[in-house]
Amino acid sequence: MSFYRERMSSGLDIKNEELYGGVGDGGVVGFHCFSCWNITSKMSEDEIYDDYDVDDDSAEESGNESADNEEMDYEYSTQEIDFDDIHSSNRSIGKLTRQKSFEVLDRSELVSESRKLIKEVMDVLSIPSEAAVSILLRHMKWNKEKLIERFMDNQDKLCSDAGIPNLRLDKAVDKSLQKFSCLICLEDFPPSQTFALSCDHRYCLACWKLYLECKIGEGPECIYSTCPAPKCKVKVHEDAFKKLIESVAYEKYSNFILKSYVDDNPQVKWCPAPGCVYSVRCDRKERKEAVTCKCGFQYCFNCNDSEIGDHMPCPCSQVDKWLQKASDESENVTWMLANTKKCPECRSPIEKNGGCMHMTCRKNAGGCGFEFCWLCRGPWSDHGSATGGYYNCNKYDKSKAKEDDEKANDAKTELEAYMFYYHRYESHKNAMKIADEQRRNAHQKEQQILSKFDVRSADTKFLMEATEQLLRNRRVLQYSYVYGYYLDKKSNERNLFEYLQEDLEKHTNQLSTYYELSLDKLDDYQAFIKWKEQVTNYTRITKKFLDHFVEGVAGGLTGSHHNN
Repeated sequence: MSFYRERMSSGLDIKNEELYGGVGDGGVVGFHCFSCWNITSKMSEDEIYDDYDVDDDSAEESGNESADNEEMDYEYSTQEIDFDDIHSSNRSIGKLTRQKSFEVLDRSELVSESRKLIKEVMDVLSIPSEAAVSILLRHMKWNKEKLIERFMDNQDKLCSDAGIPNLRLDKAVDKSLQKFSCLICLEDFPPSQTFALSCDHRYCLACWKLYLECKIGEGPECIYSTCPAPKCKVKVHEDAFKKLIESVAYEKYSNFILKSYVDDNPQVKWCPAPGCVYSVRCDRKERKEAVTCKCGFQYCFNCNDSEIGDHMPCPCSQVDKWLQKASDESENVTWMLANTKKCPECRSPIEKNGGCMHMTCRKNAGGCGFEFCWLCRGPWSDHGSATGGYYNCNKYDKSKAKEDDEKANDAKTELEAYMFYYHRYESHKNAMKIADEQRRNAHQKEQQILSKFDVRSADTKFLMEATEQLLRNRRVLQYSYVYGYYLDKKSNERNLFEYLQEDLEKHTNQLSTYYELSLDKLDDYQAFIKWKEQVTNYTRITKKFLDHFVEGVAGGLTGSHHNN
């Protein structure tokens, strides 16, 4: 490995036989790099099976263990150490503790979590009303720490800004009143059929009900509803909604409060998968690893986009830059620069469609009719045999046109490089959609196998495992071309990155080929067993190559990143 590092640091190209320490026609053995992952490539199929095939029981056990570990991060916890007693074998200096870095929540868990947060604030600030604390938390975007800090700093200002002056919610009715005239409907009511917030703007219950239900009909902003009185900023609290409207409308209101708990909370986000009702809480501000929802969708918590999903191995900033580039009109400008030249007179872009250097800016195409030389952009009337003929121009070397053409060639080269990566990015994106469809149809294929070969349902589990692995591989390969596009062309790690990418791509395509075999071509049980072994083994193999690729990129391949 030291040999490999020296060659990479010297900037020399590493050939396959150098990477793997000697190869014959049969293939490559493999090496262990400093980050302790093994690369195996160019082996025969049997050799790969021998290297990666494992006992079914042990595979299931290890699979379960890795599934458990997927949602865990390891943090080092230290304890106070008595160095006088450090020789003791029973002394624990420190230990690794597994802690979940994200948690998937359903509706009931969200309700419980939000109520727990309200209770905590009530206890700390000695506020007896849940409804008042709920308004304060919503005002502070459910940030408990900031709320407590603002409350301690200036309670009156915070409460006034939040719409509950002096923490008062309602205004009791004056018992001496015999009747009350509602200023909305102008009808008289007994005081018991009226209601007022702390601002003492009193209206009949029927008008309150109509007003609040109209607010709920307007959508999520209803949770910030204020008193109906003009210019009054006092907020309508949760208890008032519950008292004044029907239960069906109140349930909608409660859902909007729950929505605000997720939408306004940077640590909690809805799963972006279409139709998913779960949310995910992640305590980290920046999370590099993907999260996996209970619905099965895997995605980047920071981007939280169903179209992007999990964009490993690219950082979020790279994905943003790539998507902007793909949609930006500047790419059209680049193509124009690379493939056209402007008329020297009217500056209209012109594309050359013949071999002759004599160009005419056609009037019928919106041009000016000017005739010029394609090479030097000078008037065609100045050209002839003295300037090199119709297919050449000796004025070109001395003209500014040469400099413009060199810039155009550079732009064309850059455009061609971009299109190379973009086409492969799109190709794997489309292949990922196919893999997703195969995953959804895996159960149907299982039923066909069960009826045709009379096997156990356990014998068809490999189909779902294969499609899920294909889906993961295609997603990583899709974004690997984004990563590759921005990878420094002169960096030492490019050679190894492209080699690992090629290996992953090759074996993923092979797994896809095996999986897509038509069941009509399996004549008997023995043919099914052979096909099952091929798919099962290549599922494990491609998982290993995917792990190598992801770990390699995460570790910097050669130990240093040159990727912007």
